[in-house]
Amino acid sequence: MASSKEEWERYQEALRRGDRTAAAEAFRRYQEAKRKEGKGSSKPTLVNLSTRGKAYLNAVPLDKIPEEIERNPEFFELMKRLGTKEKG
Repeated sequence: MASSKEEWERYQEALRRGDRTAAAEAFRRYQEAKRKEGKGSSKPTLVNLSTRGKAYLNAVPLDKIPEEIERNPEFFELMKRLGTKEKG
């Protein structure tokens, strides 16, 4: 199995390509790699503090991010900006 760093790079590449399904799968593999490395045992939540209306919840548990990436194009674009540090 690849390291979490390698999986994170695959995740970023999928985001850059704009492939939501591949990005979600890569994020799942990244999470699994982190667990196998003994990291990521907490249950953090991604929180958006924006007051503007969004098509997704303001708080998404980390383990639900892949499903939200696949389901919601607006959330995918947010993750693309965060994961690749692109301005948009």
